[in-house]
Amino acid sequence: MNFVDLTMPLNHRWMPDEGLPTAIKFFLGPKNHQEKGMVVGSDSGTSLALPALFADFRKTTRLDQVPIEKLFLRPAAIANINKGAGEEINKADAQQAFDAASPAKGNALLVVTGWGDKPHHHAEGNEYVLSSPHFSLEAAHYLARAMHDNDNDLLLVDTAVLGLPQSHLVDTAVLGLPQSHIIPEWFSMLPAPAAESPEARMYLHLYDGEKAKKDFAVDMEFARMGIMTVRKLIGCGQIRSRRIKMIVSPLNVVRGVGSTCRVVAVEE
Repeated sequence: MNFVDLTMPLNHRWMPDEGLPTAIKFFLGPKNHQEKGMVVGSDSGTSLALPALFADFRKTTRLDQVPIEKLFLRPAAIANINKGAGEEINKADAQQAFDAASPAKGNALLVVTGWGDKPHHHAEGNEYVLSSPHFSLEAAHYLARAMHDNDNDLLLVDTAVLGLPQSHLVDTAVLGLPQSHIIPEWFSMLPAPAAESPEARMYLHLYDGEKAKKDFAVDMEFARMGIMTVRKLIGCGQIRSRRIKMIVSPLNVVRGVGSTCRVVAVEE
């Protein structure tokens, strides 16, 4: 039996999502009072998100209600979709990979692009998030439906994001894409403000539900189908088997909708 740790380390000096206004800066307790613990966001590092994360699905299952068998030693199939910086996973990619992986009913699905095997998450800066491979809305719609119909309610990916709100360099209207907000608006500010800064708090105060639905349209496709998602896996290239078991260990937060977590692949 072989255990492969797929978890991004929590580093109090820098986490790769700290460029976003939604981030919570991770830090440890005071040097001389470590017993005072730490502060970490539910989306820091490798993290699990439930459909209940979104207001539209808030009445669905919460963290403390997820059956343990859904997350521990869960049989999983691996779908390989090799993608590089900024590349989009389209519907044809998703369909081909899902068919090749051929997950059994009730399996989890692990999508490996190779992004999590690169060192971007170690470096300060926004490349890891902003250049991450990501699903198109059409691909997400297809894959979410295919997984739902096959009782595959857990999706794990080695990308930083599921969908990437389009850059200000892309004419979303011409391409027929949803208008985006958070990336073009936030990253147009130079120098970019830090997470939890007054600027970040003001931006989020004005960031309403309609803007969020446009920016997170891909994520919501999976949530709508009742699919739990885990992002920011690293080191998936170490896995040699096509069929594995997954251990996903979030914090058991009462009524929680997401959590940083430890993720381990088990090869038998």
